[in-house]
Amino acid sequence: MSTINFTFEDLCAFFTRHRSRLMVGMIATDGEAPENVHRPTIIIKEGGVVKQEYSGFEQVNGDITLDVFPKGGRLTRLAAPSKRDRRHPFERVVDIERQLYPGEALRPSAAACRARLHFRNGELCGRGLAVNAKFADARTHRQAEHAPSSVATKVGLEVKVPDHGYAVWHFGGDAEDFVFKGGRDYEVEVANRAPAVTFSHFNYFYNVMSPKPQRRIVPVDAEVPEPTPRFGDWRCMIIRFGRASYPLPRAWAK
Repeated sequence: MSTINFTFEDLCAFFTRHRSRLMVGMIATDGEAPENVHRPTIIIKEGGVVKQEYSGFEQVNGDITLDVFPKGGRLTRLAAPSKRDRRHPFERVVDIERQLYPGEALRPSAAACRARLHFRNGELCGRGLAVNAKFADARTHRQAEHAPSSVATKVGLEVKVPDHGYAVWHFGGDAEDFVFKGGRDYEVEVANRAPAVTFSHFNYFYNVMSPKPQRRIVPVDAEVPEPTPRFGDWRCMIIRFGRASYPLPRAWAK
């Protein structure tokens, strides 16, 4: 078996209602000040060498799907890593619907994400950890009682590909598909980054909600007890929507 090792960071929203599949939404912030405009970047490496790069919503847009051949293993979530494992349970990722607004009905829309990355294989985990996290109402500064105090700052997805098989990442528009060859290991960095890095960018997760909640809960403080793996800055967070559904792309709906 070979491995495709994905890392996601910076304004990526994970739609996790369906246990057997995952959608990662990349949110656009058009019209903001230049330092706050997020642009997607996907870098695919093999043995540390860049094999392909996609950048901007011109290339990264619409429904993007990963297919593993022969049929890959099902989608799972890391629950209890070993003491030597630097990964964290996927449940450490902040869930806006279940943790920040328990008992309230939010309406996140997957269609409002400029790009939607779909997966149905691999093991999900948290990477990087922030502790003593505090979330509060953006207007009144009243601390949110149900918010988690320990949160993952990035997400990892490890997809196994049989040595005699392969995987194809299908991109929409004019962007070329990418073929992951069996017997080779790959690292894929997926980010939706802006020049500025600040907790205030958490507000952009509310861009995909209609109507928006009357109060906005945002992170106001946290500490990082361990080095953040890979790249980027943890303060531009990732989150998940644990209740929101989303439609399958046409190629997967059959």
